[in-house]
Amino acid sequence: MKYLPILVAMAGVVACNNDHKKPGQQNGADSALYSDIIRPVTDSIQHYPDQDALYYRRALLLFNTNPRLAQQDFEKAASLKPANPDYWAGAGEAALVDNRYNEAELYFSKALANAPTYTYLQYKLATAMLENKHTVQADSLADVLAGTTDGRDKAFYLKARMAEDRLDTTAAIEHLKKAVAAAGPQAEYEAVMELADLLRARKTPEAVRYYTAAWQQDSLNATPLFDAGQTQEELGDTNAAMNTYRKCIVADPGFEPAYMALGNIYSSRNQWKEAYSYYNLAAKAAPTDALAYFQRGRAQEQLGNKKEAIGDYAKAASFRKDYKEAKEAMQRLSR
Repeated sequence: MKYLPILVAMAGVVACNNDHKKPGQQNGADSALYSDIIRPVTDSIQHYPDQDALYYRRALLLFNTNPRLAQQDFEKAASLKPANPDYWAGAGEAALVDNRYNEAELYFSKALANAPTYTYLQYKLATAMLENKHTVQADSLADVLAGTTDGRDKAFYLKARMAEDRLDTTAAIEHLKKAVAAAGPQAEYEAVMELADLLRARKTPEAVRYYTAAWQQDSLNATPLFDAGQTQEELGDTNAAMNTYRKCIVADPGFEPAYMALGNIYSSRNQWKEAYSYYNLAAKAAPTDALAYFQRGRAQEQLGNKKEAIGDYAKAASFRKDYKEAKEAMQRLSR
């Protein structure tokens, strides 16, 4: 289950390092310390080697591109100021990203020792425990979180993860429902999508509601709506699916899968003029998609536009060299 991304709170920090080397710079991993955006902090550390805040700042900059080096800087900051829970938490986050679960557990434990009521740290420690196969300890910590106001949703996220690890989909669904309900409008997008996916796999109409809820969290992202439409189509409610696909297009006019889905529905009904219209829009939205050109070619062929159909099949074959169906269609129409 990957519905909760591993993030460090890095407000205002952009980890966009580049690899331009400076004169005298070292090779290997240490070269990251001398990229354009990080070198000023590295220079400051050389002048003030006992400033914990400098190591923390550099760790944040390194986190996205080099979590191992980031962990070393978090550790250094923590050694200089052991009472700061942010330093230990940062080391734990870096270790978790780098699959160093023993270290992640250790560092989140140290962070909690300095901030024992911080529910987010309890959640991260339980996450590290789960990754480290310490399920009993993680479950106990989840029970603690369940008794808090701001950690209740995270407790159910954890219990859902444990249920999925046991291949108990029914329990996972129930825990995720409780998590989403507890979080309300602040429910994790990934958790809502995970719940919808599990319900869809069971062909449960309720999946549509959760996909729609995920879309409402980010109304410019058409993917959850498209998944809702796919679910409706799988359940046999084609008209509802078509309406949902049209909402996808309103949300994101460049979302090619929605055009393709509508084209496929119309082609299945032999409504080739309408199918052509949507395949044409799909090809414009994704001008290198071989399938869009192939389907547009099919529509052209059914509409009696032989020359245009050959052109579309040729484009499809040019974008996918092994496109057997497109090549066969070209040969058939060229006789």
